[in-house]
Amino acid sequence: MTNFAHPGGDVQIDRTHNAAIRREVGDVFRIALNAERLPLTPRLSSLLDRLEAQDRREVRPKQQQG
Repeated sequence: MTNFAHPGGDVQIDRTHNAAIRREVGDVFRIALNAERLPLTPRLSSLLDRLEAQDRREVRPKQQQG
């Protein structure tokens, strides 16, 4: 069986996987928060806005290349 543990406990992933993980986490949060209809705290709203902006910055250059 493959051991994926990194000696320093630090895991290195590429940009593509990083973006996919962030999208998936965002989708899960979006579904959970919509289901409960809870208002977002200002801090959480700010963090989600930052994630969305980061995703747009990473997607835009790839769309222009392709």
